[in-house]
Amino acid sequence: MSVKKVIWEKFRDGNVTTPMGFQANGMHSGIKRKKKKYDCSLIVSDTPCVAAGVFTTNRVKAWCVQYSQKAILAPRHRAIFATSGNANCVNGPAGRVAVQELARETAALLQCAEEEILIGQTGLIGVPFPLTCVKRALPKLVAHRSAQGGLKAAKGIMTTDPRPKQVALSFMLGEKKVTIGAISKGAGMVHPNMATMLCYITTDVAITKPLLKRAVRHASDDTFNKMAIDNDMSTNDMVIALANGAAENTLIQKVDKDYHLFREALEEVCREMAYAMIREGEGVSHVCTMRVSGAKNPTEAEKAARQIGNSMLFKTMLAGSDPNWGRIVAALGASGARFDLDLTSITFNDVNVVHNGKLRALNLPKARQVLQKPSYTLHVVIGKGRGRAEFITSDLTQKYVSINGSYS
Repeated sequence: MSVKKVIWEKFRDGNVTTPMGFQANGMHSGIKRKKKKYDCSLIVSDTPCVAAGVFTTNRVKAWCVQYSQKAILAPRHRAIFATSGNANCVNGPAGRVAVQELARETAALLQCAEEEILIGQTGLIGVPFPLTCVKRALPKLVAHRSAQGGLKAAKGIMTTDPRPKQVALSFMLGEKKVTIGAISKGAGMVHPNMATMLCYITTDVAITKPLLKRAVRHASDDTFNKMAIDNDMSTNDMVIALANGAAENTLIQKVDKDYHLFREALEEVCREMAYAMIREGEGVSHVCTMRVSGAKNPTEAEKAARQIGNSMLFKTMLAGSDPNWGRIVAALGASGARFDLDLTSITFNDVNVVHNGKLRALNLPKARQVLQKPSYTLHVVIGKGRGRAEFITSDLTQKYVSINGSYS
């Protein structure tokens, strides 16, 4: 369905409490050793809302993922409780008990059903979860939630992130102004599908649960599942969205113009979060937005984009600002995508280094200047087809190795 482009107002200081009817909080509970570092977060809807989520495809799943995958099937939800500093994964039956008790305690404090609470966690794998200190902090976390607490919630889910990640935007659905807000964390182990990431989205849009689920899946596929910092998949990643209908727009209950407007805005929020994760990733100094076009179909284009974006040699090439186009061609050949080398072109921003399979050596110095910038676009044309894909990737630096070589 063709719809006009959404005109939205973006709030870079906005977050999960920017939409109407949401409160949040974050604080230090004792999971992290440093008292000034927040390690727990709470997002609460004033009224019951519908929820949708996507979760890691790793066969090793943290206890919070196993719990939330079942809990999200409930018709209504009230809150998301999240912790950082401990993954609560591969740590025995006590980890399962910890998640259940946290859900039970949070529900009791909010006076709602246990299945209305969703749980997210992130941090070190294989470490006993410090349930006692977190339970001790819960009453204060709940009592001090507010409509200004979104930034605190963003801080509470951070691990190696250098700063909180948050955004919100508003747009019109009919005569009603609606808003979508989000917070996220993720700085390493960022690899399709999804990453070591938590992303929590709130909206005051009125929408049915099936259509919210559909929109979240599409938005995640087009953003979070098309980015990479390294080649590792996490055990804890999840994207959860809550919609409480407080904007009082006409309920979105079919795939119509309003649904597509909402989905486009949701994708923009997720794209903002995805780009922030790459930009602020562990050791990242360059972000490359890659566009592959000319493929037989979108699937072929995505194959090529993923292979290039995940290539270690390509990522180290970016780290050194070295326009070694041969590594791009080699990755294309390894991707399994069909392409015509004689029609292949490679362009960094507006600097063309390969055109119709031929090297233009005089442009390499200009390309090197482009690659010294903190962000740029790589456009790879692989034929005359209509298939295209976009993928966001980063360089791989010595700093990344240093961070992850002593993480525990």
